Amino acid sequence: MMRHISRRTMRLLLLMVMFGGSALLYSGCVFRGANTVITNANNGANQWAGESKVTAPDFDFSVPEAQALSVSPLFERYTQNHGGAINLGAPLTAAFPTDQGWLQFFASGALLLPVSQQGHTQRNEASLVALSKNGVKDANTGIVRLPLLQALLTAGSQVPLGGDKSHFTYIDLRKATSPDLMLAAPAAGQTATASVSGKGIFVKGGTRAGQDVGHFIPQPFWSYVNRSDASPDGWKTDFGPPLTEALSLSITKDGGTHHLLVQAFERDGLVLDQGIVDASGQPQVQRLATGTDYVHTIGLPAVAISAKQTIWAQGDTALLSAPSAGQAVAHVGQNFPLTLLGDTKWDTGMLWYHIQWAAPKGGGEGWVPANAITFTAPGNAPSRASMDALSPALATYLAGIGNNAGAVVYDVSRQRYYTYNDNAQFIVASSMKVPIMLTFFDTLEQQGREPNDDEMNRLTTMIENSDNDSASALFFDKIGGAAGIASYMQKIGVSGLNPSDDAWGYSTITPQTMVNLLTLLQEGKILTAHDRDIALNLMEHIESDQRFGVGDSAPDGATVAMKDGWVPGPDDQWAVNSSGIVTLGQETYIISIYTEESASLEDGQAIVQHVCDTVASLLI
Repeated sequence: MMRHISRRTMRLLLLMVMFGGSALLYSGCVFRGANTVITNANNGANQWAGESKVTAPDFDFSVPEAQALSVSPLFERYTQNHGGAINLGAPLTAAFPTDQGWLQFFASGALLLPVSQQGHTQRNEASLVALSKNGVKDANTGIVRLPLLQALLTAGSQVPLGGDKSHFTYIDLRKATSPDLMLAAPAAGQTATASVSGKGIFVKGGTRAGQDVGHFIPQPFWSYVNRSDASPDGWKTDFGPPLTEALSLSITKDGGTHHLLVQAFERDGLVLDQGIVDASGQPQVQRLATGTDYVHTIGLPAVAISAKQTIWAQGDTALLSAPSAGQAVAHVGQNFPLTLLGDTKWDTGMLWYHIQWAAPKGGGEGWVPANAITFTAPGNAPSRASMDALSPALATYLAGIGNNAGAVVYDVSRQRYYTYNDNAQFIVASSMKVPIMLTFFDTLEQQGREPNDDEMNRLTTMIENSDNDSASALFFDKIGGAAGIASYMQKIGVSGLNPSDDAWGYSTITPQTMVNLLTLLQEGKILTAHDRDIALNLMEHIESDQRFGVGDSAPDGATVAMKDGWVPGPDDQWAVNSSGIVTLGQETYIISIYTEESASLEDGQAIVQHVCDTVASLLI
């Protein structure tokens, strides 16, 4: 006769079953049936028990070819101390900011430099948060190596392991992590965490029926994980315990069959091609391409930037009208400031920032690749750009003249250089009288005396009236000719002037060199204050018919210290130039424009005047 079970009793029984089952699952125990022996995993493998998620590698990401990627300065110290390319492989992306910090992907990993969080996580980057918490943090730098393998196993990535022709994926690797597949320790009652047997090195991963179980690491893998360059912090930290046995698979590659071994560890995975040996003749062991596989499967985290944030160019780079394939709208150089507009785009494997740049009376917008910029301010260092960043029209005008012109403008007030053919060599002509004057003053300072009346007359007529006889007297008789000039230039650390022994006017100079000389003079970094004042005063009193270019373009009220030069070249074509320092109120700029191969003096002067007029209108 059956006894009736009350509803209250039934509820109690159900609650007992529910709480009991939850407790067992929480303990890491795994059941496969009423008569199945329980495996208690402590290597973390039980986190994928029952996981069935499948994710196709649908994210289109190709490694950039045209732009060279390198380890970000943020991560250089870490990579130098942690095996560099051996551990991480080649850079896959430039470093970029996320809500969790600065992130850079490599072929076989990813590094995160965490930042303090404020507010909620943008776009709910939960996977990145979890990876950060489960990664290995370097105590010296705070950098976290993310365990991408865990994310790929959880996602059930369908990326083939070992090559495109492989049928073995992270789903198969995940199945092999089942705690039920752990093997018994090689000796009865074995309790050590690692021991050697014919199968390799046994590492305990749990218990079953009171006995130790775990996985064996084949000798090639064991040797690899114990290398100091592969595991700088030790294999237990850098790799963790094995999650699987070493799994055999065969693939067709390069027209032949390759036999591979693949093994997953807590934080990384290894693959061995038994048909390829390294330089020492041992089977080649490599890390799984978890970085590449992650971005193809899960994609890249959102870039976290703020509109109007300033970034800086790291070197010469073109600003494009559109990512990758756009037209160049301007060219900037080291330390040039750019302002983020707030949007970004991944294109052909490269991250591009939408930016704008500012000039005193102009500017524009474009796109810049992430590997060309930095978010770290350069301090008080000057910045550089091509002339098109100051004025596209002026850049076009100069481009029409080609290599027969060179110009440098230094906006002293904003510490920015704008250049065109800045390091090309041009005939110096009478502007050579500036280096002659500076060298002569330095010679007098070494002698501990002031110029006498005759020397002062020579200086005055050389600069103010451009008297060639006075220049020759100082050049040959007072400073030791070309050798004296060369010695002084070396002393002050300025290169780019090649003085001629026989004819000083046919020495050659770069526009950048003349600007460097005038900048040192203007900033008081050469000569005594007394001699500097004399030099600038002479250059401020050039006779009126020799003030074309810099002098004639300056607005009323401006102070102009300058020197022009003009001479027919060996082919009877004219070399014409103008250089000087212009100051009006709080604004100062230094300019040097050199030309050659003009059919007449007037043609050369017209080029010089156009450039100087344009620059004056833009900077003052």
